[in-house]
Amino acid sequence: MNETIHLTPIGFIHSQFSQNTPPEIMRQETSQIIIEPEFEPGLMGLEPGQDIQVFFYFSKIQPDEIYLQLHPRHDPANPLKGVFATRTQFRPNQIGATVARIEQIEANVITVIGLDGQDGTPVLDIKPYFPHFDAATDRQPFEVSHTNSLEEARSKIDQLDGEIIRLLGNRADFVHQVTRFKRHVDEAPAPQRYAAVMASRRQMAEAAGLNPDVIEAMYKLLIDHFIKEEVAIIQRRGEE
Repeated sequence: MNETIHLTPIGFIHSQFSQNTPPEIMRQETSQIIIEPEFEPGLMGLEPGQDIQVFFYFSKIQPDEIYLQLHPRHDPANPLKGVFATRTQFRPNQIGATVARIEQIEANVITVIGLDGQDGTPVLDIKPYFPHFDAATDRQPFEVSHTNSLEEARSKIDQLDGEIIRLLGNRADFVHQVTRFKRHVDEAPAPQRYAAVMASRRQMAEAAGLNPDVIEAMYKLLIDHFIKEEVAIIQRRGEE
């Protein structure tokens, strides 16, 4: 059943881009969402540093530009796909959705980074982005969410620890596969790889707001254990 739906924009996007531009370029620049005065009270609770989902209307798209099947980015080298399997702006209802980060809020003006809407684009809605609701389904249970009791917080920790241990088991399986490509026990330590792993894990720790010295110490114990396993596997193989 076809039903006509009427939507009222809550504001519009002000950006430096007035023409069709690759989204990865647009998302690198700041832009503003200008909220209509009557909707300004709805901004209460939004704060700088918060991620939001912005829903907007591709107002410059013409009906004859919309196809149900297309080559993504109109590049014939990309396999033909149905429009709903792509992120193209040439969509039947011309609705766009992007996650952006709030940098500043002044009255009815929200300055954001990461938005890929052209100048003058009507904004239909704004919602906070919550990873425990909006992230990929396999990640949602492990994202940080509000807990209402000590027991619930401990349960979440147990759940995370279970996932961490499962992933460590996967890591061990890959270590066992690595030994297929090593012929001698002196190949197991791989000092250059060891140093590179430690450096990258320190960077990951810093990005996550963790103490890199603690993370490096944990990884040292872990990797040293796996190196011993590699040596043992290679030795057993040599005895067969």
